[in-house]
Amino acid sequence: MSKDRTPDIELMNVQLGNGRTFEDEMRHLQRFARVLDSRFSLMGMRFGLDSVLGLVPVAGDVATGLAGTYALFTAVRLKLHPIALAHIGWNLLFDTTLGAIPVVGDAFDFFFKSNTKNVRVIEKHLTRKVQRQLKNQA
Repeated sequence: MSKDRTPDIELMNVQLGNGRTFEDEMRHLQRFARVLDSRFSLMGMRFGLDSVLGLVPVAGDVATGLAGTYALFTAVRLKLHPIALAHIGWNLLFDTTLGAIPVVGDAFDFFFKSNTKNVRVIEKHLTRKVQRQLKNQA
């Protein structure tokens, strides 16, 4: 789970409609975001494939933008609120557009971790959804 929030055990073990638990889904998404946003370290700076591939003009930004849609498709699959989908879409669009600007975009990719932000959006909305589901079952 994210460092600043620790969902209770009951929430983490809730089975989602896809057969995975809340914890399984979040762990998978966090691994994905880590590879794209912070897998490597150089002189104390964390970066991922998004930053590396972003150095390749156009193709790198398109590739990482497409990879980032995984979070959007996951949110759709989990039937999260449309506001969550819009937030994720905005983060992707913002990252892909600014990341495509030569030099400035490359620097931007080191600091704007859109995939990590999108995982937090999913976690927040999925937590609310599962809490409502548990409340309705009680």
